[in-house]
Amino acid sequence: MRKQWDAVLFDFDGTLVDSAPDIIAALNRLLGELGHEHVDYHAFRTRAGDGARNLLKQVLTGRGASYTDAELPRLVERLLDHYYETMTDNTRPYPAVPDILSEIYQSGMALAVCTNRTQATTEQLLSHFGLAQMFDAVLCADNVTAKKPDARHLLEAMQCLGAAPERTIMVGDTATDVAAARNAGIKVVAVSYGYSVRPATDLGADAILADFAKLPTLLAGLN
Repeated sequence: MRKQWDAVLFDFDGTLVDSAPDIIAALNRLLGELGHEHVDYHAFRTRAGDGARNLLKQVLTGRGASYTDAELPRLVERLLDHYYETMTDNTRPYPAVPDILSEIYQSGMALAVCTNRTQATTEQLLSHFGLAQMFDAVLCADNVTAKKPDARHLLEAMQCLGAAPERTIMVGDTATDVAAARNAGIKVVAVSYGYSVRPATDLGADAILADFAKLPTLLAGLN
């Protein structure tokens, strides 16, 4: 393939990797310790990208469980501890992701991850799946000025890559990704297989991607 853009920015969870199985498993382990029933995986899969704190608050509040502001950080820490122990057990890149990322990278396009998860876990998973060498920048919730949907998350990625907005495109799975791209003034592709509660067609992206293997063709058509 030829170089169609200077830079492609990717969301992580729900876009490049399916991490929901390990996230929900960690949540259910904590819920069991707290004396609560497990959540249904399929019902909570779309919340896997919400972040540990938001996910836990949603579940506990939905069940009428009481907790204090002082208790919540400790519960979140326990949830994350469980997740760190098993975060590579059932998480996998989506089909075609490694090969297509390699194809795009070899064409001369610079790649970056823009995710609201932590840098440590993002880099660990990228390394685990042999993807790290293809990304020139990894911008996460704890190493950016402001996280998505704030434009600064994506603008800082572009600055790292030396790419202009008109030559950069974002690929993500949720309304947060689309909003971040719009705020940063760049085009955006929404994948339809990720964690969005709303259908990808309703997110207002420039294009919808159902199969990651089709990304090179789609990028060529949007340029």
